[in-house]
Amino acid sequence: MGFALPAFLFLAILGVQLSRIDVALHLLPNPLVLILLAGGFLLLLLPGLLNRQGDDLLRATLGALILFAGYLVLGLISPGAIGMGDIKLAAPVGLYLGYLGWSQLLYGGLLGFILNGVVTALLLSRRGEKKASEVAHGPSMIGALAGASLFIV
Repeated sequence: MGFALPAFLFLAILGVQLSRIDVALHLLPNPLVLILLAGGFLLLLLPGLLNRQGDDLLRATLGALILFAGYLVLGLISPGAIGMGDIKLAAPVGLYLGYLGWSQLLYGGLLGFILNGVVTALLLSRRGEKKASEVAHGPSMIGALAGASLFIV
């Protein structure tokens, strides 16, 4: 990981805070999501320049655009299922997944939905909540990003 370590530490710190806020308030604050996106890009720019790995940075930027566009389409198709905060969070998640590789982007993006489905099923059965929309999706996206970063090669 080398020079990209500060970027992933930054992600860990802000990702935990965003997940905590999303679980408690069902809200992903725009300033924090924007800081995660801009800060992640700037921190990933450093290894791209020092190691002359511009293709990683290009892939990261494309990953952010692809995941954001995918979430935006899903949000427009079914507005009640995915909130705008989740759509905006898809950009920094796609940035980090894209930096890791195309397979991490694919599997990490899909793993977020699988993880959220499992969490939703467990919470609906245990707490008796009425709707699946009461379950925050942001923590599952961050968890899928962590899983893809650590386990998918």
